Amino acid sequence: MGGAVGHLYHITDNRDLTFNEIEDILTSAAEGRLEKASEKLDGLNMVFSWDVSGDILRVARSGGDIKRGGMGSEELAAKFAGRGSLTEAFDSAFKVLNGALSALPKKVKQKVFGPNAGRWYSMEVIYTKNPNVINYDSNNIVFHGWPVFNVKKSGEVEMTEDDAGGVDILTNYIDKMQKAVSLRDWKVRGPALVRIKGLSDGSILEKTLLSIKSELNIAGLDGSSTMREFIQTKTRHDAEALGLPQNVVDALVNRCLAEPSAPTIVQVRKISKKEDHETINDFVKECPNRIKGYVLPIEIAINDFAVQLLKGLKSTLIDDTNSEVGRLRGEVEKAISEIQSSGDESAMTVLKKQLEKLGSVSNITSPVEGIVFIYKGNAYKFTGSFAAANQILGIFRYRS
Repeated sequence: MGGAVGHLYHITDNRDLTFNEIEDILTSAAEGRLEKASEKLDGLNMVFSWDVSGDILRVARSGGDIKRGGMGSEELAAKFAGRGSLTEAFDSAFKVLNGALSALPKKVKQKVFGPNAGRWYSMEVIYTKNPNVINYDSNNIVFHGWPVFNVKKSGEVEMTEDDAGGVDILTNYIDKMQKAVSLRDWKVRGPALVRIKGLSDGSILEKTLLSIKSELNIAGLDGSSTMREFIQTKTRHDAEALGLPQNVVDALVNRCLAEPSAPTIVQVRKISKKEDHETINDFVKECPNRIKGYVLPIEIAINDFAVQLLKGLKSTLIDDTNSEVGRLRGEVEKAISEIQSSGDESAMTVLKKQLEKLGSVSNITSPVEGIVFIYKGNAYKFTGSFAAANQILGIFRYRS
Protein backbone atom coordinates (compact mmCIF):
# COMPACT_ATOMS: atom_id res chain seq x y z
CA MET A 1 0.00 0.00 0.00
CA GLY A 2 2.87 2.38 0.68
CA GLY A 3 2.52 5.58 2.66
CA ALA A 4 2.01 5.25 6.41
CA VAL A 5 0.71 1.70 6.00
CA GLY A 6 4.04 0.63 4.56
CA HIS A 7 4.75 -2.83 3.17
CA LEU A 8 1.84 -5.24 3.21
CA TYR A 9 2.92 -8.81 3.95
CA HIS A 10 2.95 -11.71 1.57
CA ILE A 11 2.46 -14.72 3.82
CA THR A 12 6.12 -15.69 3.38
CA ASP A 13 7.19 -12.28 4.73
CA ASN A 14 5.95 -12.98 8.25
CA ARG A 15 8.71 -15.06 9.79
CA ASP A 16 6.56 -15.86 12.82
CA LEU A 17 3.94 -17.77 10.80
CA THR A 18 4.16 -21.54 11.13
CA PHE A 19 3.83 -23.72 8.07
CA ASN A 20 0.66 -25.17 9.58
CA GLU A 21 -0.74 -21.63 9.58
CA ILE A 22 0.39 -21.12 5.99
CA GLU A 23 -1.42 -24.33 5.06
CA ASP A 24 -4.50 -23.07 6.90
CA ILE A 25 -4.43 -19.80 4.92
CA LEU A 26 -4.04 -21.60 1.59
CA THR A 27 -6.80 -24.08 2.43
CA SER A 28 -9.14 -21.25 3.47
CA ALA A 29 -8.38 -19.44 0.21
CA ALA A 30 -8.95 -22.57 -1.87
CA GLU A 31 -12.32 -23.06 -0.18
CA GLY A 32 -13.35 -19.40 -0.54
CA ARG A 33 -13.22 -18.72 3.21
CA LEU A 34 -10.76 -15.83 3.42
CA GLU A 35 -11.67 -13.24 6.04
CA LYS A 36 -12.52 -9.70 4.89
CA ALA A 37 -11.10 -10.14 1.39
CA SER A 38 -10.85 -6.89 -0.55
CA GLU A 39 -9.28 -5.75 -3.79
CA LYS A 40 -5.70 -4.49 -3.49
CA LEU A 41 -5.71 -1.27 -5.46
CA ASP A 42 -2.84 0.12 -7.52
CA GLY A 43 -3.12 3.74 -6.42
CA LEU A 44 -1.74 6.23 -3.91
CA ASN A 45 -2.16 5.59 -0.20
CA MET A 46 -3.02 8.27 2.30
CA VAL A 47 -4.36 8.15 5.84
CA PHE A 48 -6.83 10.62 7.27
CA SER A 49 -8.60 11.80 10.38
CA TRP A 50 -10.92 14.60 11.40
CA ASP A 51 -10.13 16.96 14.25
CA VAL A 52 -13.60 17.50 15.68
CA SER A 53 -12.42 20.19 18.10
CA GLY A 54 -11.15 22.32 15.22
CA ASP A 55 -13.60 20.90 12.66
CA ILE A 56 -10.83 20.26 10.13
CA LEU A 57 -9.58 17.40 7.97
CA ARG A 58 -6.06 16.13 8.59
CA VAL A 59 -4.15 13.78 6.30
CA ALA A 60 -0.83 11.97 6.52
CA ARG A 61 1.57 10.01 4.38
CA SER A 62 3.77 8.61 7.15
CA GLY A 63 3.76 7.66 10.79
CA GLY A 64 5.77 10.80 11.45
CA ASP A 65 3.05 12.90 9.81
CA ILE A 66 0.47 11.33 12.15
CA LYS A 67 2.61 12.06 15.24
CA ARG A 68 2.85 15.70 14.14
CA GLY A 69 -0.93 15.92 13.82
CA GLY A 70 -1.10 15.45 10.07
CA MET A 71 -1.37 18.00 7.29
CA GLY A 72 -3.99 20.43 6.08
CA SER A 73 -4.55 21.36 2.43
CA GLU A 74 -1.71 23.90 2.26
CA GLU A 75 0.83 21.60 3.89
CA LEU A 76 -0.14 18.71 1.60
CA ALA A 77 0.08 20.97 -1.46
CA ALA A 78 3.54 22.16 -0.41
CA LYS A 79 4.74 18.58 0.16
CA PHE A 80 3.87 17.53 -3.40
CA ALA A 81 4.27 20.86 -5.19
CA GLY A 82 5.51 20.85 -8.77
CA ARG A 83 4.97 17.14 -9.41
CA GLY A 84 2.37 17.34 -12.13
CA SER A 85 -0.40 14.76 -12.02
CA LEU A 86 0.75 13.58 -8.58
CA THR A 87 0.18 17.08 -7.23
CA GLU A 88 -3.26 17.13 -8.88
CA ALA A 89 -4.11 13.71 -7.43
CA PHE A 90 -3.46 14.66 -3.80
CA ASP A 91 -4.91 18.17 -4.14
CA SER A 92 -8.14 16.86 -5.65
CA ALA A 93 -8.35 13.97 -3.18
CA PHE A 94 -8.10 16.39 -0.27
CA LYS A 95 -10.93 18.54 -1.66
CA VAL A 96 -13.10 15.49 -2.28
CA LEU A 97 -12.47 13.99 1.16
CA ASN A 98 -12.96 17.32 2.92
CA GLY A 99 -16.31 17.84 1.24
CA ALA A 100 -17.42 14.28 1.89
CA LEU A 101 -16.54 14.20 5.59
CA SER A 102 -17.93 17.69 6.17
CA ALA A 103 -21.36 16.21 5.42
CA LEU A 104 -21.19 13.90 8.43
CA PRO A 105 -22.95 14.84 11.67
CA LYS A 106 -20.61 15.95 14.45
CA LYS A 107 -21.56 12.98 16.64
CA VAL A 108 -20.64 10.59 13.83
CA LYS A 109 -17.27 12.27 13.30
CA GLN A 110 -16.52 12.06 17.01
CA LYS A 111 -17.45 8.37 17.13
CA VAL A 112 -15.30 7.55 14.10
CA PHE A 113 -12.26 9.75 14.72
CA GLY A 114 -12.39 10.63 18.41
CA PRO A 115 -12.53 14.24 19.65
CA ASN A 116 -8.98 15.23 18.67
CA ALA A 117 -8.08 13.16 15.58
CA GLY A 118 -7.10 10.18 17.71
CA ARG A 119 -7.98 7.56 15.07
CA TRP A 120 -6.69 7.55 11.52
CA TYR A 121 -7.94 5.48 8.60
CA SER A 122 -6.32 4.34 5.38
CA MET A 123 -7.60 5.14 1.90
CA GLU A 124 -6.51 4.70 -1.69
CA VAL A 125 -6.44 7.61 -4.12
CA ILE A 126 -7.15 6.53 -7.69
CA TYR A 127 -6.49 9.30 -10.23
CA THR A 128 -6.78 8.36 -13.89
CA LYS A 129 -4.20 10.94 -14.98
CA ASN A 130 -1.62 9.41 -12.64
CA PRO A 131 -1.78 5.64 -13.24
CA ASN A 132 0.80 3.20 -11.93
CA VAL A 133 0.49 -0.16 -13.71
CA ILE A 134 -3.28 -0.61 -13.88
CA ASN A 135 -5.50 1.86 -15.72
CA TYR A 136 -8.74 2.47 -13.84
CA ASP A 137 -11.89 3.98 -15.34
CA SER A 138 -12.59 6.77 -12.86
CA ASN A 139 -11.20 8.95 -10.09
CA ASN A 140 -11.89 7.47 -6.68
CA ILE A 141 -11.26 7.66 -2.98
CA VAL A 142 -11.61 4.16 -1.54
CA PHE A 143 -11.67 3.58 2.21
CA HIS A 144 -9.69 0.56 3.41
CA GLY A 145 -10.98 -1.72 6.14
CA TRP A 146 -7.45 -2.08 7.53
CA PRO A 147 -5.45 -0.70 9.25
CA VAL A 148 -6.49 1.93 11.80
CA PHE A 149 -3.86 4.08 13.50
CA ASN A 150 -4.54 4.98 17.14
CA VAL A 151 -2.66 7.86 18.73
CA LYS A 152 -1.88 7.02 22.35
CA LYS A 153 -1.74 9.58 25.17
CA SER A 154 2.06 9.26 25.02
CA GLY A 155 1.95 10.41 21.40
CA GLU A 156 3.00 7.01 20.09
CA VAL A 157 1.09 5.63 17.12
CA GLU A 158 -0.11 2.02 16.99
CA MET A 159 -1.48 0.20 13.96
CA THR A 160 -4.53 -1.95 14.77
CA GLU A 161 -7.71 -3.45 13.40
CA ASP A 162 -10.86 -1.36 13.09
CA ASP A 163 -12.30 -2.47 16.43
CA ALA A 164 -14.58 0.58 16.62
CA GLY A 165 -16.15 -0.17 13.24
CA GLY A 166 -15.26 3.27 11.90
CA VAL A 167 -14.98 2.20 8.26
CA ASP A 168 -18.36 0.48 8.43
CA ILE A 169 -19.87 3.70 9.75
CA LEU A 170 -18.26 5.73 6.96
CA THR A 171 -19.49 3.22 4.38
CA ASN A 172 -23.05 3.58 5.68
CA TYR A 173 -22.82 7.32 4.93
CA ILE A 174 -21.36 6.94 1.42
CA ASP A 175 -24.45 8.28 -0.38
CA LYS A 176 -24.64 11.32 1.88
CA MET A 177 -20.93 12.00 1.46
CA GLN A 178 -21.06 11.56 -2.32
CA LYS A 179 -23.75 14.22 -2.64
CA ALA A 180 -21.46 16.66 -0.83
CA VAL A 181 -18.52 16.12 -3.23
CA SER A 182 -17.99 19.23 -5.39
CA LEU A 183 -15.71 17.55 -7.95
CA ARG A 184 -18.34 15.59 -9.84
CA ASP A 185 -15.86 13.34 -11.67
CA TRP A 186 -14.76 11.82 -8.33
CA LYS A 187 -16.39 9.03 -6.34
CA VAL A 188 -16.16 8.10 -2.67
CA ARG A 189 -16.32 4.38 -1.97
CA GLY A 190 -16.23 1.92 0.90
CA PRO A 191 -13.76 -1.00 0.92
CA ALA A 192 -13.51 -2.78 -2.44
CA LEU A 193 -14.76 -6.11 -1.09
CA VAL A 194 -14.45 -9.13 -3.36
CA ARG A 195 -15.83 -12.63 -3.12
CA ILE A 196 -13.23 -15.28 -3.71
CA LYS A 197 -15.06 -18.30 -5.08
CA GLY A 198 -12.25 -20.66 -4.26
CA LEU A 199 -10.79 -23.37 -6.49
CA SER A 200 -12.89 -26.07 -8.10
CA ASP A 201 -9.75 -28.06 -8.94
CA GLY A 202 -8.47 -29.57 -5.68
CA SER A 203 -5.20 -30.62 -7.29
CA ILE A 204 -4.00 -26.98 -7.31
CA LEU A 205 -3.98 -26.77 -3.51
CA GLU A 206 -2.58 -30.29 -3.23
CA LYS A 207 0.31 -29.48 -5.57
CA THR A 208 1.09 -26.27 -3.66
CA LEU A 209 1.14 -27.98 -0.27
CA LEU A 210 3.29 -30.82 -1.60
CA SER A 211 5.83 -28.32 -2.95
CA ILE A 212 6.02 -26.55 0.42
CA LYS A 213 6.26 -29.80 2.38
CA SER A 214 9.06 -30.95 0.08
CA GLU A 215 11.09 -27.87 1.08
CA LEU A 216 10.32 -28.55 4.73
CA ASN A 217 11.43 -32.16 4.43
CA ILE A 218 14.73 -31.12 2.86
CA ALA A 219 15.31 -28.82 5.83
CA GLY A 220 14.29 -31.58 8.27
CA LEU A 221 11.36 -29.57 9.62
CA ASP A 222 7.61 -30.03 9.95
CA GLY A 223 4.45 -27.92 9.91
CA SER A 224 4.95 -26.65 13.46
CA SER A 225 8.12 -24.84 12.35
CA THR A 226 8.03 -21.12 11.59
CA MET A 227 9.35 -19.37 8.51
CA ARG A 228 12.10 -17.98 10.74
CA GLU A 229 13.14 -21.50 11.80
CA PHE A 230 13.14 -22.60 8.16
CA ILE A 231 15.45 -19.74 7.14
CA GLN A 232 17.59 -20.27 10.23
CA THR A 233 18.03 -23.99 9.48
CA LYS A 234 18.99 -23.37 5.85
CA THR A 235 21.42 -20.61 6.85
CA ARG A 236 23.00 -22.78 9.55
CA HIS A 237 23.50 -25.62 7.08
CA ASP A 238 25.42 -23.33 4.72
CA ALA A 239 27.40 -21.70 7.53
CA GLU A 240 28.48 -25.05 8.97
CA ALA A 241 29.80 -26.03 5.54
CA LEU A 242 32.47 -23.35 5.97
CA GLY A 243 34.16 -25.41 8.68
CA LEU A 244 34.11 -22.60 11.24
CA PRO A 245 33.89 -23.11 15.03
CA GLN A 246 30.35 -23.54 16.38
CA ASN A 247 30.32 -20.21 18.23
CA VAL A 248 31.23 -18.41 15.01
CA VAL A 249 28.55 -20.31 13.09
CA ASP A 250 25.97 -19.30 15.72
CA ALA A 251 27.02 -15.66 15.43
CA LEU A 252 26.91 -15.79 11.62
CA VAL A 253 23.39 -17.22 11.62
CA ASN A 254 22.13 -14.52 13.98
CA ARG A 255 23.85 -11.85 11.90
CA CYS A 256 22.27 -13.14 8.70
CA LEU A 257 18.76 -13.27 10.17
CA ALA A 258 19.22 -9.77 11.62
CA GLU A 259 17.87 -10.87 14.99
CA PRO A 260 17.53 -8.13 17.66
CA SER A 261 20.47 -9.58 19.58
CA ALA A 262 22.54 -10.20 16.47
CA PRO A 263 26.25 -9.31 16.68
CA THR A 264 27.79 -6.85 14.24
CA ILE A 265 30.18 -8.10 11.59
CA VAL A 266 33.03 -6.62 13.66
CA GLN A 267 31.93 -8.64 16.69
CA VAL A 268 31.78 -11.82 14.59
CA ARG A 269 35.31 -11.24 13.36
CA LYS A 270 36.55 -10.69 16.91
CA ILE A 271 35.61 -14.25 17.90
CA SER A 272 37.11 -15.80 14.77
CA LYS A 273 40.55 -16.40 13.34
CA LYS A 274 42.02 -13.68 11.13
CA GLU A 275 42.34 -16.06 8.18
CA ASP A 276 38.55 -16.61 8.33
CA HIS A 277 37.63 -12.92 8.16
CA GLU A 278 37.30 -12.76 4.38
CA THR A 279 35.13 -15.89 4.37
CA ILE A 280 32.92 -14.39 7.08
CA ASN A 281 32.63 -11.07 5.22
CA ASP A 282 31.64 -12.81 2.00
CA PHE A 283 29.05 -14.99 3.74
CA VAL A 284 27.38 -12.04 5.48
CA LYS A 285 27.42 -10.02 2.26
CA GLU A 286 25.60 -12.83 0.47
CA CYS A 287 23.03 -13.39 3.24
CA PRO A 288 20.18 -11.37 1.66
CA ASN A 289 20.51 -13.28 -1.61
CA ARG A 290 20.87 -16.59 0.22
CA ILE A 291 17.65 -16.00 2.17
CA LYS A 292 15.80 -15.02 -0.99
CA GLY A 293 17.04 -18.26 -2.53
CA TYR A 294 15.85 -20.35 0.42
CA VAL A 295 12.35 -18.85 0.29
CA LEU A 296 12.02 -18.65 -3.51
CA PRO A 297 10.67 -22.20 -4.09
CA ILE A 298 7.97 -21.58 -1.48
CA GLU A 299 7.19 -18.16 -2.96
CA ILE A 300 6.86 -19.67 -6.44
CA ALA A 301 4.54 -22.42 -5.16
CA ILE A 302 2.31 -19.86 -3.42
CA ASN A 303 2.49 -17.48 -6.38
CA ASP A 304 1.34 -20.24 -8.76
CA PHE A 305 -1.51 -20.95 -6.36
CA ALA A 306 -2.45 -17.24 -6.24
CA VAL A 307 -2.43 -16.99 -10.04
CA GLN A 308 -5.10 -19.71 -10.15
CA LEU A 309 -7.00 -18.24 -7.19
CA LEU A 310 -7.23 -14.79 -8.82
CA LYS A 311 -7.79 -16.05 -12.36
CA GLY A 312 -10.38 -13.90 -14.10
CA LEU A 313 -11.09 -11.81 -11.00
CA LYS A 314 -12.74 -8.53 -12.00
CA SER A 315 -11.85 -5.15 -10.57
CA THR A 316 -14.51 -3.10 -8.84
CA LEU A 317 -13.14 -0.03 -10.66
CA ILE A 318 -12.78 -1.33 -14.24
CA ASP A 319 -15.69 -1.95 -16.60
CA ASP A 320 -13.91 -3.73 -19.47
CA THR A 321 -11.81 -6.47 -17.86
CA ASN A 322 -10.71 -8.10 -21.12
CA SER A 323 -9.48 -4.84 -22.61
CA GLU A 324 -7.32 -4.00 -19.58
CA VAL A 325 -5.93 -7.55 -19.38
CA GLY A 326 -4.97 -7.30 -23.05
CA ARG A 327 -3.26 -3.96 -22.51
CA LEU A 328 -1.32 -5.28 -19.50
CA ARG A 329 -0.16 -8.34 -21.43
CA GLY A 330 1.00 -6.14 -24.29
CA GLU A 331 2.95 -3.85 -21.96
CA VAL A 332 4.67 -6.78 -20.25
CA GLU A 333 5.49 -8.52 -23.57
CA LYS A 334 7.05 -5.30 -24.85
CA ALA A 335 9.07 -4.87 -21.65
CA ILE A 336 10.36 -8.46 -21.77
CA SER A 337 11.39 -8.09 -25.41
CA GLU A 338 13.18 -4.79 -24.80
CA ILE A 339 15.05 -6.09 -21.75
CA GLN A 340 16.11 -9.30 -23.51
CA SER A 341 17.53 -7.33 -26.45
CA SER A 342 19.20 -4.68 -24.27
CA GLY A 343 22.35 -6.60 -23.41
CA ASP A 344 22.00 -5.34 -19.82
CA GLU A 345 23.16 -8.31 -17.74
CA SER A 346 21.89 -6.97 -14.41
CA ALA A 347 18.45 -6.30 -15.88
CA MET A 348 18.46 -9.77 -17.45
CA THR A 349 19.26 -11.37 -14.09
CA VAL A 350 16.30 -9.67 -12.44
CA LEU A 351 14.07 -10.48 -15.42
CA LYS A 352 14.96 -14.16 -15.18
CA LYS A 353 13.89 -14.30 -11.52
CA GLN A 354 10.60 -12.54 -12.26
CA LEU A 355 9.85 -14.80 -15.22
CA GLU A 356 10.25 -17.78 -12.88
CA LYS A 357 7.38 -16.32 -10.85
CA LEU A 358 5.27 -15.13 -13.78
CA GLY A 359 5.69 -18.24 -15.90
CA SER A 360 3.96 -16.93 -19.00
CA VAL A 361 2.37 -13.63 -19.99
CA SER A 362 -0.79 -15.67 -20.49
CA ASN A 363 -0.92 -15.97 -16.68
CA ILE A 364 -1.98 -12.32 -16.59
CA THR A 365 -5.72 -13.00 -16.52
CA SER A 366 -7.01 -10.23 -14.28
CA PRO A 367 -6.69 -6.43 -14.05
CA VAL A 368 -6.58 -6.76 -10.26
CA GLU A 369 -3.34 -6.10 -8.40
CA GLY A 370 -4.31 -8.69 -5.82
CA ILE A 371 -6.44 -9.22 -2.75
CA VAL A 372 -5.94 -8.27 0.88
CA PHE A 373 -7.30 -10.45 3.66
CA ILE A 374 -7.08 -10.76 7.43
CA TYR A 375 -5.64 -13.76 9.26
CA LYS A 376 -5.35 -13.82 13.05
CA GLY A 377 -5.45 -10.04 13.24
CA ASN A 378 -2.83 -9.37 10.55
CA ALA A 379 -3.37 -8.31 6.95
CA TYR A 380 -1.77 -10.27 4.10
CA LYS A 381 -1.93 -10.16 0.34
CA PHE A 382 -2.07 -12.50 -2.64
CA THR A 383 -0.83 -10.78 -5.79
CA GLY A 384 -0.61 -13.62 -8.30
CA SER A 385 0.87 -12.54 -11.63
CA PHE A 386 0.78 -8.83 -10.81
CA ALA A 387 3.86 -8.77 -8.56
CA ALA A 388 6.15 -10.21 -11.26
CA ALA A 389 4.54 -8.14 -14.01
CA ASN A 390 5.01 -5.00 -11.93
CA GLN A 391 8.69 -5.80 -11.35
CA ILE A 392 9.28 -6.47 -15.05
CA LEU A 393 7.63 -3.19 -16.02
CA GLY A 394 9.68 -1.45 -13.34
CA ILE A 395 12.95 -2.75 -14.83
CA PHE A 396 11.86 -1.55 -18.27
CA ARG A 397 10.81 1.91 -17.11
CA TYR A 398 13.92 2.35 -14.96
CA ARG A 399 16.16 1.51 -17.91
CA SER A 400 14.19 3.83 -20.16
